[in-house]
Amino acid sequence: MQIMDGFPSPWGQIAAVLLAACILAGAGICIYKVKTRKNNKRHAAKPPAFFDEHILDDAAIHSPLRKVSAWLKLLFCLSAIVISVMSPLPYLPLFIAVVMICASLFIAKTSPRLYGALLTIPIVFAVTGALVLLFVSGGGDTLVDIFTIGTIHVQITTKSLSLAVLVIARTFAGMCSLYFLALTTPMTSLFAVLQKIRIPQAFIDLTMLIYRYIFVFIAEAISIHNAQIMRGGYSTWKEGLNAFSMLLSMLFIRTWERGEDIVVSMDSRCYDGCMVLPDEHGRVTPLSVSCVIVFIFVILSLLVWEMALL
Repeated sequence: MQIMDGFPSPWGQIAAVLLAACILAGAGICIYKVKTRKNNKRHAAKPPAFFDEHILDDAAIHSPLRKVSAWLKLLFCLSAIVISVMSPLPYLPLFIAVVMICASLFIAKTSPRLYGALLTIPIVFAVTGALVLLFVSGGGDTLVDIFTIGTIHVQITTKSLSLAVLVIARTFAGMCSLYFLALTTPMTSLFAVLQKIRIPQAFIDLTMLIYRYIFVFIAEAISIHNAQIMRGGYSTWKEGLNAFSMLLSMLFIRTWERGEDIVVSMDSRCYDGCMVLPDEHGRVTPLSVSCVIVFIFVILSLLVWEMALL
């Protein structure tokens, strides 16, 4: 029984890869927690607010990798994303995901609780999409025959299983790479990089405004939701539905008003259609350059090895 002409033993190898990735990620988190347990007891730090609209910017500003060149971090993450998407097997994306998790936890000193909370939403979407592919896409040998309704035949085949695992692995690797970049590099540094590579200024300004409005939207939703909770808006299921519908209607009005306030504040600061960005002065050390080059060489070698297996 084979998957994708070169992906042998679906149950054994797929389970082994997933188990190895979970063990490595879990071991990394456990080691990190044990290592920082004493410091946490001595310095009772306030737990991060996962729904704070400034959580990503705060984490990036306080990251030990904050002063590292944004060019290097962008090259590091983009190469990982592109190669994980090009990978025909899930081995390389899972390896990239484990590397990014370890880099975020041990090098960037990101809180495991914060990192796990950030990964929750994309993992849910990835698993949902993978389940659809698992039951809808066909091809290969039948592993589990569930039911048949007319012309609709719901079953799990070798190719659908391999495709679902590949989608989850690629999504996991891509999100881990993006979170490493977001948790170590402030957005102003990334916008400065875009400006240096001659991206049109209108596109950069539009991106900055969209990025700003995302957090305006989140902040307004949080304030309205907290006010509803203080007034018992979600005490019962029926009241929760009414409160949620009111939240959506008020959210549109409040964000529109906040948007007009931002336009007025920009005009009062003599905005002429061009936003001034601070210069990017990141460190480029031989160690950081060597690490990026070695990482890209390793994942390229693994990509060639995977393609040779097919």
